[in-house]
Amino acid sequence: MLFPTTKVMRMVQLRECEKHGPFRGDRCPICGEEGKFLLNDWEMTAISRMLTGILRHFPEKFGVKLDDHGWAYIYEIVKGIKRRHRRFRWLKIKHIIALVLTDDKGRYQLDMENKKVRATYGHSIRVDLSDLPTTGIPDILYYPTTDEELEFIQEIGLRPGDRKWVHLSKTYEDAYIAGRHRVDDPVILEVDAKKAIEDGYIIYNAAKTVFITVEIPPQYIKVAEKREVKLPPEELERIEEERQRRERKLERERERAQTERET
Repeated sequence: MLFPTTKVMRMVQLRECEKHGPFRGDRCPICGEEGKFLLNDWEMTAISRMLTGILRHFPEKFGVKLDDHGWAYIYEIVKGIKRRHRRFRWLKIKHIIALVLTDDKGRYQLDMENKKVRATYGHSIRVDLSDLPTTGIPDILYYPTTDEELEFIQEIGLRPGDRKWVHLSKTYEDAYIAGRHRVDDPVILEVDAKKAIEDGYIIYNAAKTVFITVEIPPQYIKVAEKREVKLPPEELERIEEERQRRERKLERERERAQTERET
């Protein structure tokens, strides 16, 4: 009899080294010590998603208030998560700080003195990010799109959609990975960031591989030469998880619409 195989996923922990601070994995990458356990893999994923939602999309759902530049007090975030999800009643400020410091995408900015944190890109709510640095911008940046959107972009350029900023990637590979979270075969655009900046358009350095701007006119954009990109297994897993979440959401919306038609 044949039995279905089960994919074994390596569970990553969030731990803290006494000498070198928080890290993700089994041992401190600097000294090799095991360190102190903070969060397991499931807890990291769940709390990270809530943190992203609070700082980018719906702070009011957790009773958190962002200032004009998107900053929130960490203690308010902790209080909001604990109030909304009692299973995390043990959550502390140190857990949020450790998540932020070890985030591999550099999505957050931390103000340790005032115990504040903010997301530096990906907002669907309006925040003023004009205090981000404008230095260290590569001459060429990249943007993922689709065949359906390409003609529209070539006509009017890049402008924010459901997000409040245009998000550009540092490399072709980064843009391709970002695009794969939306479609199976993204079209990658090449942006002449150097010329755009020279002509007065401001581009902000938001994260390790992400840059944001208000708009990019079409004269600075062209379709990049296609390259082969091999995605790491963990990225493919994330893409598949997101695809399944979208399908479940779409199915719920269909069921709700059907129920409304029948009533």
